[in-house]
Amino acid sequence: MIRCLLLLIFFISNVSASEVLNITFLGTGTPRPNLSKLGPSILIKNKTEEILLDVGRGVTLRLNQVGNDYSKINNIYISHLHYDHIVGLADFWLTSNLWQKKTDTNIYGPNGIRDFCSGIEKSYLKDIEYRYKKNKYSKIKCYNFREIFNNKKSTLEVISFKNSHGHVDSYGFKIISGDKIIVYSGDTTFSDNVIKNSKNSDILIHEIIASSDKLFKNNKKLQQVTSTHTTISQLIRVLDITKPKLTILNHALLFGVSENKVLSEIKKKYNGKVIFAEDLMSIDLGNEINIFNIGK
Repeated sequence: MIRCLLLLIFFISNVSASEVLNITFLGTGTPRPNLSKLGPSILIKNKTEEILLDVGRGVTLRLNQVGNDYSKINNIYISHLHYDHIVGLADFWLTSNLWQKKTDTNIYGPNGIRDFCSGIEKSYLKDIEYRYKKNKYSKIKCYNFREIFNNKKSTLEVISFKNSHGHVDSYGFKIISGDKIIVYSGDTTFSDNVIKNSKNSDILIHEIIASSDKLFKNNKKLQQVTSTHTTISQLIRVLDITKPKLTILNHALLFGVSENKVLSEIKKKYNGKVIFAEDLMSIDLGNEINIFNIGK
């Protein structure tokens, strides 16, 4: 999105009036390997804090590309335990120790997150013993969403809520910073909880699935997968009710259809602003919404 210099100057002059909340899409992809769309992971930050939503394939590479040294990332939120959303956690943890991260990292997730973290620690025990003396390294401390915790140091309020992703224990997130609200649907089909938490949001980051009629009709596996994700018609229902200022389509499962085709179908019935996420796309949410790094 290209903005004229005048608007950019106006935005800069008003930053002090409203704290800017930044979103950077580190990975926007799916389980399918794609160098242009790495695994799902979103970095959200304000002046004092940085958090990650999911840690998919290649998260450390993208953090390196944006010049992030991990030192301020002390809270990671995992939407569910499908591998494409968690495979980057071990890499983040081990690499952050190479960068001499001084603080431990809290991992918040669904049922099974403690066992998952324990498995990572056991898998890399020999590596840790070789590199670090005693307990002098950054740990991962893992908590289930159903446990009571109070992170008093956090300036980014993160509310987890159940969505609807088939059989798996799965969540979306509502992030609040001052008067700014961002909602991350997570992997889900049509969900009343997503709708409830997305009303009055500034930015709704929502998944989507779409396929050609021919592929859908002839592929039972695709039909099964589609039942646990959000179709175009379902998304339009969500947007008609929630009316976010900006909708960003993420983790797009597209089979035989293009992004332009999907946007065209949405625009036939919904007038709000809808775009597709791209890896390394960055958004400043302040008095207005500014989008950078599209079409890198």
